[in-house]
Amino acid sequence: MWMRAAMGLLAAAIAGLVACSCTIPDAAPTSSALSVGAPAAPRMVVVDQRDVSVDQPPPHGAIGMSTAYRISDVAPGRTMEFRRRVLHPGSAIGEHPIDHDEVYYVLAGEGEVVSDGERRTLSAGMAAYLYDGAVVGIRQLGAAPLDLIISYPLKPVAPDFLVDAGRAPDFEIELWPGGAPGGEAIDLTEHVVDRENPFGLVDRAAHDVTRPTLSVFRPERPDGSAILIVPGGGYRWVVIDKEGFEGARWFSRQGATVYVLKHRLPHQGWAAGPDTPLQDAQRAIRIIRSRAATDGVDPARVMVMGFSAGGHVAGSLATRFDARVYDPSDETDALSARPDAVTLMYPVVSMKAEIAHAGSRANLIGDAPSQAIIERYSLEIAPPSTTPPTLLIHAADDSSVPVENAMVMFDALRKAGVTTSLHVFDSGGHGFGLRGIEDDPRSAWPGLVMDWGRRTGIFAKP
Repeated sequence: MWMRAAMGLLAAAIAGLVACSCTIPDAAPTSSALSVGAPAAPRMVVVDQRDVSVDQPPPHGAIGMSTAYRISDVAPGRTMEFRRRVLHPGSAIGEHPIDHDEVYYVLAGEGEVVSDGERRTLSAGMAAYLYDGAVVGIRQLGAAPLDLIISYPLKPVAPDFLVDAGRAPDFEIELWPGGAPGGEAIDLTEHVVDRENPFGLVDRAAHDVTRPTLSVFRPERPDGSAILIVPGGGYRWVVIDKEGFEGARWFSRQGATVYVLKHRLPHQGWAAGPDTPLQDAQRAIRIIRSRAATDGVDPARVMVMGFSAGGHVAGSLATRFDARVYDPSDETDALSARPDAVTLMYPVVSMKAEIAHAGSRANLIGDAPSQAIIERYSLEIAPPSTTPPTLLIHAADDSSVPVENAMVMFDALRKAGVTTSLHVFDSGGHGFGLRGIEDDPRSAWPGLVMDWGRRTGIFAKP
C-alpha cells in the first residue's frame, strides 16, 4: 500500500515539474559531469523544483526530480528502488557510506542532509542528489515530520543466500504466556524500526522488547535438526531480518526447523539485569525441546547460532545453560537448556575493555562495572568442559567487535577440552550476515556451518 501511495506522489511530482519552465541554477553540474565511470564532484547537489527546466537532461530535469532518472545510464541492468520514509521530530538516518547514486526527495516537512561534512537544508519540493562514494545522513528539523522518498539503483543480490524474499514466519511462539519474569517496574512500548541499507532489502530492528518470542520457519523437507538463531543489535535492539529471518529462510531450505529469538534487553529495568537475555535464551531452548514431537525435530539435535551481541547471548547459553536465572513456572522449565552445538558469528565475547565492544558492554553491565562483574560476563573466563561443541567465525578486519573476541574464546574452549573450530576471514568487517557476500570468501560461511553441523551430528548427512 505504501509503495503505491509513494509512486502516486511521485507521479504527481512529475506532473508538477513538467509544467515548470525555469532554468536550473548555474551551480548545478552539467550532465557531462555524470558520464559513466567519471567521478562526480561535488558528492551532493541540491535542487529545488522551482528552478528545474523540463528541457534539462537527467538527472536534473523533471524526470530526475521525480527520482525516476535514467538509471540505465549509470547502472546498466539495475532496477530502481523507491522507499518512503517519515522521520518524526528528533529522529534521523545516521551517516553511512553509499556505493551507488541516491536521491532524497522531500514531500513535506524540513530536514538537514549531510554529505561528507557539507550540510544543506531541504524542504518540500527539494531533492538532494548524492553520488557513489558519498557519506550521507539526514535529520528531521522543526515541529513537523520529515516525509521523503529515497531512491537508488537496487543492488543485485545472490539468490543462493537471500532466498524466499518476503517469506514470513510460519508461526510465532510467546516465551512467557503469563508475562516475562521481573517486569514489575517495566514501562516500555515495544516497537519496530525500519533501517536503511545499500541492498534495498527489508531491515528491521525490535526496540524496547517486552514480549519475547520465537518466530518459526518450517522446512519443506525436514531433516530433524533445529536451530535457535539469536540476532545481534549491541544489546540496544534486536535485529529482525539481516541476522534473523534471512538466515532462517536459508537454513530452513537445508532441512532445519529454525526458531528466531526476539529477546529482552538487559539495561531496561528488568529485575534480572544482565541475565535477562539469558533467561529468554534458556526458556527458548526448553520450549524447542518441549515441542519436539509437534515440530518434528530431534531434541538432541538443537544448535544455537548467535550473531554479534546475539553471539554473547548464545555463548552465555552455552557456558551457563544450567545457571538458575529464573524460577521454573511449568514442566517445560524442567527440560535441559543445554544446546547440542553452538555457532558464534563475529561474536561479542569479552567484557574486558581492551577488546570489548563498548556498546554491548555498557548496555550489558554498565559504564563502570566491577572486576567481578567483568569476569562473570566475559565468556572466555573459565568456560566449563560441558560447553557444547562450538564453531567460531569472524573477520580479521572487524572494527566493531575485534577478532580477538573469537580468538580468546577459541583458546579458552580448547584449554577446557571442548571441541571447537575457528575460521577467520582476512576481511569482511562486521555484521555481514548473508548480505553482499556472494562475490568474496565470506560466501563460504553458510557451507562451513553446514559441514561442521553434519560432523557434529546436528544436520543430516547428504
